[in-house]
Amino acid sequence: MYVKNHMLPKDKLTTVELKENISSALNKINKGDFLSLPVLDGDEFKGIIMKEAIYRAYFDGNYTDKEDFLSNTKVEELYNDRYKSIKENELIENASYLLKELRTPFLPVFDSDENFVGILTHFAIFNAFSEIFGFDKGTRIVVHMFDIPGQLAKLTEVIRKANVNILNFAVMDAKVLDVYRVILRVDTEDVDSLIDKIDKAGFKVGDITK
Repeated sequence: MYVKNHMLPKDKLTTVELKENISSALNKINKGDFLSLPVLDGDEFKGIIMKEAIYRAYFDGNYTDKEDFLSNTKVEELYNDRYKSIKENELIENASYLLKELRTPFLPVFDSDENFVGILTHFAIFNAFSEIFGFDKGTRIVVHMFDIPGQLAKLTEVIRKANVNILNFAVMDAKVLDVYRVILRVDTEDVDSLIDKIDKAGFKVGDITK
């Protein structure tokens, strides 16, 4: 799953220009209920303007005339030009890590020729992982297993022999003495029969959600 499949393309974005005044930028931010917007110079991505940075600049700058500040202050004076970016063909997992570690509102996305093509937001990451985990499909089964070679293969073989389709699964560290949680999404009408087979194979079944 790639960044380009989940980013907001450039032509769908609300953006501001470097030479735009803060009044115009703030209107765009408030109208779209944004916390930040991409800053462009023509087609070139330059950085990020934050709503919080605008308010901080006004109050910390001891301005006495709000309208003067809004009209005569330019985006180029307040935007943040320090940012990390990601390529459109990178994996969505890499973007998720960057967004978490950098605590940035979004990541600008570039193509192989270094052209700005869109942004990737936290909401887009959430949707991507919702798709990966198939939250709206099948039955969710949590299976606890010990970290022993071959256990996962044994579990999937039990499910295969039951003629049940695995929609997706994820393996997570349960943080308890070499125990792992396997979160399965399966497509079956007879969940009870499958649970019985998994249980008889020696696995401990946890939560079940249809």
